[in-house]
Amino acid sequence: MPRRRLAIVGLGRLGQACAHAILETDDLALVGIIRRAETVRNPLPQQLAGIPAVSHPTQLGVVDAVLICLPSELVGELATDLLRHHTPIVEAATLDGVARQSHWREIDRMALRRGVPAVVGAGWDPGIRPLFEGVFAVLCPKGETRTHDRPGVSLHHTLAARAVPGVRDALCAEFRGADGSLQRYLYVEMRRGADLEPAAQAIRSDPLFFDEETLVLPVDSVATLEDEGHGLVIERWGRAGGKDHQRFLLEGRFDRVAIAGQVMTSAARALTTLRPGAHPLDTIPPASMHPSAG
Repeated sequence: MPRRRLAIVGLGRLGQACAHAILETDDLALVGIIRRAETVRNPLPQQLAGIPAVSHPTQLGVVDAVLICLPSELVGELATDLLRHHTPIVEAATLDGVARQSHWREIDRMALRRGVPAVVGAGWDPGIRPLFEGVFAVLCPKGETRTHDRPGVSLHHTLAARAVPGVRDALCAEFRGADGSLQRYLYVEMRRGADLEPAAQAIRSDPLFFDEETLVLPVDSVATLEDEGHGLVIERWGRAGGKDHQRFLLEGRFDRVAIAGQVMTSAARALTTLRPGAHPLDTIPPASMHPSAG
């Protein structure tokens, strides 16, 4: 099956993330980078050498979709222009509230008029993050969800955990919930051959950890964890299936821009399955974004 031909507008961090994500696939092809006329001749990064750089998508021939990787305030005008020329688009503008709804309505209006599909809000937030929160709400419909960004590090708890036999390294992150309560997550890197459970029991038995519940989470490398950038914990607890005290936890550390690029690339696959109009990410079946969908 021929690869779907994709182009990217903009070559900042998001554009480069999309480019790398496309190049790692077997079913998508990066056929061009669309840049401003004054920068179109500037050298491309080494990994993108050989990819055509043009000032307008019409110079690339047939393009199945364009991924718009521009600052949010510039996305709307370009999106409607591309749709006006019957080109499907994927965008990830980070707008909130009324501004987001107005932006999506305008893209929807033009996409319907020209009979082509568009994926809107295909990034981290809006995008994947609300999907995770929505899934937790389905699993536990009567409950509460809390999402914590960028955890604070507790140095004294970290040092105490590092002194526990079997622990090579540790990092203790603390969050304040909406009600002001403290929540503690302790990431531990175990020594070769050491078991997690005895170390976790020793940590919880330390009087320093008595004040709050501590979740002990194993990781391969604490140093890598500290370098991975954005931290996130999504936690939901409540009642499900007639049972109280149900709890779900999603913990991650990642580069938000890289994730947004991956999501935009995956969303481009779904375009062939969508009707004309603007489609937020949470209305698209996940299976249609998988490489096997083609």
